Amino acid sequence: MPRVAYADAALTVWQGTDALQFIDGLSTNKVVDLAQGEICRTVFTTSQAKIIDIVTVFHMGEFLAVLSHKSKLENLLLHVTPRILNQDVSISDVTSRNVFGIEYGRQNENIGIFQSIDGITYGHITSSLSFLVASINVKCDFDEVEKAFHQWRIENLVPWNGYELTEKNHPLASGVNELVHPQKGCYIGQEVLARMISRGRQGKMLVRIKNDDVEEKFITTRGETTSLAIVRVRNQ
Repeated sequence: MPRVAYADAALTVWQGTDALQFIDGLSTNKVVDLAQGEICRTVFTTSQAKIIDIVTVFHMGEFLAVLSHKSKLENLLLHVTPRILNQDVSISDVTSRNVFGIEYGRQNENIGIFQSIDGITYGHITSSLSFLVASINVKCDFDEVEKAFHQWRIENLVPWNGYELTEKNHPLASGVNELVHPQKGCYIGQEVLARMISRGRQGKMLVRIKNDDVEEKFITTRGETTSLAIVRVRNQ
């Protein structure tokens, strides 16, 4: 099974009785009903609905483990920490104690849960994509190169941090529409996204396209013959 190191991953521990409600109130997806043993991905956005970071929440029981990105962690913490106020929420960075990986192309039916096997926690994001988290003391073999992983992403239209998921784009343009819950109440950026959805005017969208059919400036991940690109939606 293809497995590659997740070099940009970061891990924080969110504790307190209000932690789950806190994340739910600040991000695009509905996570408040998450149960122990389950995972959920959600997006923190600015007031203009631009992406701050996309995270994966692991409900560990007494605490939440939030998998995010090193390159975005400072901005994420600057975004959420001042909003804790009097809520029972504490956040600690445990990135340095862990190693991270990505397993892809392996079919499984355990979507939305995590499993611990031989000291490695597997968070099953989709039927063919899982995130791996393990203590630095646990041996993890990563025998794939990133180029192969990104080619797989192109073939399966999977957006990724630093490529499609950037501060320049909103979630709808970046191909993570399923992480914007249609019945979510007020959160930062919600008004902008709700207006786009209600009017059917999201502006741009992520597509897989032949290299010769798109201008270079729109390409977010270049492949051998096809690429991922964020292009303007026609008829808007």
